Amino acid sequence: MNIPKDFRDLRKDLELLSEKTRYKILLTLFASEKSLSFSQLKEYLPSIQDNSLHYHLNILKENNLIKNRKKNDYKRSEDRSFYSLNNHSLKLLERLGLSQAKKEFQALFNKLA
Repeated sequence: MNIPKDFRDLRKDLELLSEKTRYKILLTLFASEKSLSFSQLKEYLPSIQDNSLHYHLNILKENNLIKNRKKNDYKRSEDRSFYSLNNHSLKLLERLGLSQAKKEFQALFNKLA
């Protein structure tokens, strides 16, 4: 049986999202109205260890579910990475029915901020 590419891609994305750490990261980025640095993500997701957060952010980047923008206009000499959702992940979350709950996610997120 030949499965359409759309369904194969959706299945792959759902498998990636089924891991709870990646799902938490995506929902945190979804609720935020701006890009978040690694430090900010750590602050909002304190139960995730640094190495685990790095690992899952890399998986999300490699699979085109988040954007990573580097800025070097900080006091420190090294670049800082900022993460946000891309169009692909926004469409996926919309397809899962989460875009209708975005205001609720943002209200919860703003209480934490």
